[in-house]
Amino acid sequence: MKNYKLILFLLMLPALIFSQNVAADTLKANSEDSFDYKKYYDCDFGEGNVLLVIKKGKEFTDLTDLRKSGKGFEIKMEAIYSMEFNDGKRYESSVVKKITQDSLSITNFFNENAAKLAGQPFTLITYPLSSLKYVRFIDDRMLSLYGKKNVQKNFDLIVKKMDRAKMCPAIIQFKDRNGEMKVCHFYLTSQGYDLLYENNGRVYYLEGRVEWK
Repeated sequence: MKNYKLILFLLMLPALIFSQNVAADTLKANSEDSFDYKKYYDCDFGEGNVLLVIKKGKEFTDLTDLRKSGKGFEIKMEAIYSMEFNDGKRYESSVVKKITQDSLSITNFFNENAAKLAGQPFTLITYPLSSLKYVRFIDDRMLSLYGKKNVQKNFDLIVKKMDRAKMCPAIIQFKDRNGEMKVCHFYLTSQGYDLLYENNGRVYYLEGRVEWK
């Protein structure tokens, strides 16, 4: 069993730093055990649309080339991205739920518990793809520093149908919390994808290496 450091997600409360040490192990979700993923979250990787954000003048070949070459990045359903739209609203822990040829639908909060803490209903928000203005990436978690991509100025948006269109959340068991199960969504940063989870309505990120079984 390994120790992991859980730090309050600075994107939501930048003035407050909170940390605690817990132990976390991943489940053998794909083993022969009778683990019911849908008991905790209903998701399959499935076929669907992926939003490709590609630097102007570049061509898309495949997702691996897109990431390695620095041509751009992808936005997949069920993952989280720091996005700002033309109306000036910025979303840090909203889950992408649907991508069409001309729109992007996201939740207004991480989940129902986060919405309840904020005193708001948990709803789905839909924006035209053309209104996606900026995507931000964390460069330094502790200082809450970002790198910002001007999507409208420097990137083209391509919607492509793919076999594995979703980044289904990881289901993680926190053994130091009496085996409590947490739904951990993937969140794109400058260093790659981190895992975010919710506890008592607040969103945290999981720092440290997770051993997938």
